[in-house]
Amino acid sequence: MLQSLNTISEPSAASRGSGKERTAAVGLAVGNHAIKLSTASQDYVIRSQSLNYHPELVAGTDNLLLGEAIATDIFSGKLAVGENLDTHNGVQTLGHGLKGELYARYALLAIAHAVESGAFINLAVSLPTSQMCPLIEPLKNSHVVLVNGERKEFLINNITFLPEGLGAATRMRELKMQRSTQPVPSFAALDFGGGNCSVVGLDSDGKVAGFAQTTPGVMALYASIAAAVAAESGGIAPTDDAIRLGVEACTYQVGGYGEKDFRAIYDELLPQWISSQLSEIRAKAGDILDKAAVKVVCGGGAKLPGLMAHLPSDYAQASEPQQLESQGLLEFARRIT
Repeated sequence: MLQSLNTISEPSAASRGSGKERTAAVGLAVGNHAIKLSTASQDYVIRSQSLNYHPELVAGTDNLLLGEAIATDIFSGKLAVGENLDTHNGVQTLGHGLKGELYARYALLAIAHAVESGAFINLAVSLPTSQMCPLIEPLKNSHVVLVNGERKEFLINNITFLPEGLGAATRMRELKMQRSTQPVPSFAALDFGGGNCSVVGLDSDGKVAGFAQTTPGVMALYASIAAAVAAESGGIAPTDDAIRLGVEACTYQVGGYGEKDFRAIYDELLPQWISSQLSEIRAKAGDILDKAAVKVVCGGGAKLPGLMAHLPSDYAQASEPQQLESQGLLEFARRIT
């Protein structure tokens, strides 16, 4: 886990150019299920899966990024990232140890889509471990890519690395301060992600009271459901992502639209997974929870149907839980000078 800020300094003034009006702050978190990115003007949530360009993919959107490398060291050739790739062969996701390999590619394409051409970018990203920093550092460079048919040329001046969950905790505290004149109590943010759960505590002054991280995350629930579906039907287990689609669509059908209904399996395995998560969180983050007057659940896992009914009564669910991390990281990016 990252215990403190780690910032890569910007290039020299000669290489940077001039004009603060062209500087853009970007907050970015690439998770196993989604890429979350925030700029001053817009938030993005893009599915974390990719495919080497397919001839049938001709029209990109905010949710499907069609990219082509022109001058960048991050990837070569063509790359599609986002929705509507499930039916193609060769789709890659961040599971099974590929996060370190794919994070920078996904990040670059999302940034290229979100910023204006010619921008100088201050970037804040969250990582599960400091060991990933060297894999992301090559982003600090100039890049030229085509994304959804538009040529984007930009320079990433600075990168600040933060622990997963700190962005969400910071953003929640900021929102509380905006909405109330009352003092903000100490609280713990539990960020349920695909690969892990990050727990961040902030005291009543907004200072970090502690970090902790537990594994596995929501993907373990999906894997258990997939195994149970296979055992029940006697067939090959569906992919974890096919289960995720059914859960997110609330159809509880494999792939979101398949014939196999797994609602009963979900209802049985969800409380078991939550109980395991809470035990692990208590073991690794009990001191953080004990100091917190408020406990708030966020991240993509916070949107699991039925989750809150199985959590202790003093746990609250954040509004727009998936976007909080990148919104908080945006605030850190704005502080870069």
